[in-house]
Amino acid sequence: MAVRRDAGRRRLKILIAGSSAAAAVGLAYGATRSPLLDVDTVRVEGAVRTDPDQARRAGLLDRRQLADIDPARAAARIEALPWVQRATVVRHWPGTVQVSLLERTPVAAVPAPAQRWALVDVTGRVLAHEPAPPVDMPTVDTTDPVPAPGERVTEPTRAAVAVLDRLPPALHGRVIGVRLGTDRELEVTLAGGPPVRFGPVRQVQPKLVALATLLDRTELRGVTAIDVRVPTAPVLTRR
Repeated sequence: MAVRRDAGRRRLKILIAGSSAAAAVGLAYGATRSPLLDVDTVRVEGAVRTDPDQARRAGLLDRRQLADIDPARAAARIEALPWVQRATVVRHWPGTVQVSLLERTPVAAVPAPAQRWALVDVTGRVLAHEPAPPVDMPTVDTTDPVPAPGERVTEPTRAAVAVLDRLPPALHGRVIGVRLGTDRELEVTLAGGPPVRFGPVRQVQPKLVALATLLDRTELRGVTAIDVRVPTAPVLTRR
């Protein structure tokens, strides 16, 4: 009988412990459902070209409970927006969510459907379609299709954009665009200067250095074309 009483006491202790643990879990879960832990404020910082409300909707940050928000998943959804390069989502208890955005920088404008222009960053991602290219932004003349914002242009167009992103300071303002031919070779357009045969997107830095050196040291009057396809032996064509 003593043994049975001891066994009964042990079962009772186990039952009480289990009930206490379940009650604690229930209380903890109930606490996260409390109106005190509702999402009261969503602060969006760094949004210049991104609509803050769009960022909130993309991250599903309109959820009522702070505990329901997964910061990593919310950030990934916000980063799918065209202008957003990186998003950081932080929960501040009891009821605030802070979103910090790092936006992308357009480096070129590309002809888009409906007589519009696509702003493209260095990775080839389309950021927006605009009625006209921004002042002083170089352009890429291509017949390749241009997708909707948030998607990327074709690989040849991406390579042309990368050339513009690598322009040295001496060529800023002098190079106003590039043309991508059907043969996938580039022609550089100068402001008030002759066309420049750039050739394939190879040896980009040596070609840009050769072009910058020629423009710095050469009188372009009478020059009808510049060829830097062989950067160690650039060629000038005169009338």
